[in-house]
Amino acid sequence: MTRVDPLITGGHVLTMDEAFTDFADGAVVIRDGKIIQCGAAGYLAARYQADETIDADGGIIMPGLVNGHCHAAMTLFRGYAENVTLDAFLEKLSHAETNYVSPETVYIGAAVACAEMALGGITSFVDMYWYPDETVRAARGLHMSIVAGPVFVAFPGYDDLAEWSMRTGFAPAFAERQRDAAGVFPALAPHGCYTLDEEKLTELAGMAEALDLPVHIHASEAPSEMQLVRDGYGGATPIEVLDRTGLLHRNCQLAHGVHLSDSDIDLIAKAGASVIHNPQSNTKLASGIARVCDLMKAGVPVGLGTDGPSSGNDLDMWKAMRLAANLQSVNSGKPGALSDRDTVALATRFGAKAAGMGEHTGSLEPGKNADVIVVSTKGLHMRPVFNPYAALVYSAGRDDVAHVFASGRHIVKDRVLAWEGFDAVLDQFDCIAKAIALDQKVGQFGV
Repeated sequence: MTRVDPLITGGHVLTMDEAFTDFADGAVVIRDGKIIQCGAAGYLAARYQADETIDADGGIIMPGLVNGHCHAAMTLFRGYAENVTLDAFLEKLSHAETNYVSPETVYIGAAVACAEMALGGITSFVDMYWYPDETVRAARGLHMSIVAGPVFVAFPGYDDLAEWSMRTGFAPAFAERQRDAAGVFPALAPHGCYTLDEEKLTELAGMAEALDLPVHIHASEAPSEMQLVRDGYGGATPIEVLDRTGLLHRNCQLAHGVHLSDSDIDLIAKAGASVIHNPQSNTKLASGIARVCDLMKAGVPVGLGTDGPSSGNDLDMWKAMRLAANLQSVNSGKPGALSDRDTVALATRFGAKAAGMGEHTGSLEPGKNADVIVVSTKGLHMRPVFNPYAALVYSAGRDDVAHVFASGRHIVKDRVLAWEGFDAVLDQFDCIAKAIALDQKVGQFGV
């Protein structure tokens, strides 16, 4: 018998591979941080001897979730600016970011975000924020996979890169520093067309090509953004601007994509770019509803994200899945327009592809990272489970996540986070949050 560590057994395995293969009484074999095999529990138990066996107790065994768009360190500003549109939200936030964004606070905020995500079954995420090395450090503390890179804006920003030349010089150094790190996927993160001019966007397109890096950018998120881009670019849409500057390509990830015309969707599809849908923040900020079904029909890779914890308020992919499915039903007038199975795929395999991590995670297939979660079905709200995909989308929540493995490391055990030293991090987080509240006089009902 071949020795492995661990063996996860006793549950319904949803591999989320291309054929949506599943095993009603299944198991997953892990060795050296990779998936070795999925199959019938009895068959695998006879072939492999495990140093540790995890009993799924009749739950659902599935890939870890992929959060396709996040600003992790903004946990520090959760609830800071409420009941406003996107432009007012950004304006309110700017003062706090000016005073409280530093390498230390980014690490602390991102570490709390990573803990929150891990407890909810997220094992991989795409991040866009200042001091990206600190968010990478937080993610790797839990062995989570991360796409991250320097943020580009035309103004100085909230880090220590005051000049454009400093920002463009930082990018290749960051990529070189992080490219070979396990679980780290360096990227460029231009903020958006409305915070950069055409010359800078074109320069970044050249840099992305030269460094062979993906690009993650906000695009077509809100009505105010659409107007700013039209005014600044001669009536063009953000997608048209990205196309003519060379940024719209197969390694381009478009966060939001709410306000897309048919011609915009055609451009995205032809370029091979992807779209990350963020239904929580899009609805909360009254930005609109993305045309997810139309994008998928056009062949555009689509993923799912939580957005930042200050605009969406939590990092809960289960809420994002449910809201995404329900919004597409409302938008189309057709119940199930976005099927439950495809909704789960948006948070796993489809999402991993959209985020540029599809070869490494998003499905339980041999050779991929052992990013695996066990979802309990013991809760009253989960009984009975006639359709596991529907149960995950419409019934499950992050409190149902019993076990989480990230690259084979058991980071959540029986709903308890296994991260030595995290209590001290949380104490620091609370101290920083109190300082922000006192300074800004943030009371019970916000600013």
